[in-house]
Amino acid sequence: MKIHTKAPYSSQKRVKPCADHTSDHKLPLGGLRMTASQRRHYRVTGNDLNGILVSMLFGQQRHDVHLLDISAAGAAIAFVGWESATLEQLSTKNRSETSIQIEAQSLREPLDILCKVVHLRENNEGIVCGVSFRQPIDQIRNLDQTLLKVFNRRGAVRVEADPEDPISIAVLDDGSKGIAVGILRDLSLTGIGVTVPGDALAALPNGAAVKVQFSIDGHALTLPGCLRFSRVNSAIEADDVPPVTTSILGIEFNEDARVESATSRKLADWVMRRQREIQRLKAAAKQRLADL
Repeated sequence: MKIHTKAPYSSQKRVKPCADHTSDHKLPLGGLRMTASQRRHYRVTGNDLNGILVSMLFGQQRHDVHLLDISAAGAAIAFVGWESATLEQLSTKNRSETSIQIEAQSLREPLDILCKVVHLRENNEGIVCGVSFRQPIDQIRNLDQTLLKVFNRRGAVRVEADPEDPISIAVLDDGSKGIAVGILRDLSLTGIGVTVPGDALAALPNGAAVKVQFSIDGHALTLPGCLRFSRVNSAIEADDVPPVTTSILGIEFNEDARVESATSRKLADWVMRRQREIQRLKAAAKQRLADL
């Protein structure tokens, strides 16, 4: 499905990424006033992105990118290992229209979405780039449904934490009273997954307003949010030890809080770095298998 037709797919020149990549979350995007469904984000984990290739096309030149966050309004993507000057030079050299292209098994043909770069920011890992989609109003709903088909479920790319370096999370109620202390399960630009003791659910009905306190890369964050889902897990231990019951919480950050520039920068930097670490670990594991 193509929202806007561009040059035939076979004629587009693919340029390999400048470095091994990684991705993550929602950055503030300008543009149209959107309804709730149009602002919807399609939450996916790293595993969900297997078989899905996201690229940015500058005219006929194509570069693979890492998806951080996507909705019918726009996306946040990462060019890992790039410098701002590289992207600016490429944009100046290619005067043709820019688009995001998505390839997936669920699509009969690549999905091209015309876009406009609205901001970019460079960090130690590369460039975080925010784009807004240039969609006619009557095509936004079609795009929304297509993105749901590709990513299956609703958000942003979630990145799992390093189990060898656990991050403590304090969950508070709306009045800042402590409810539970848990461990970071995964983090995205739009929300957080937390593992807490099983009895914590009694004080946390779905939809409850909460706050989460945690530190990433030496930065302390307190973000308000809403409990979107919860479930109980029972793990069987060895030696006939009674099952250990824990709860998994999915908390969506308050939009105004998460798009605040300093906060979104800290979240995006952590996600990019952690994704790159995961990619390196996977590459190393693959190489070890090849050496057997």
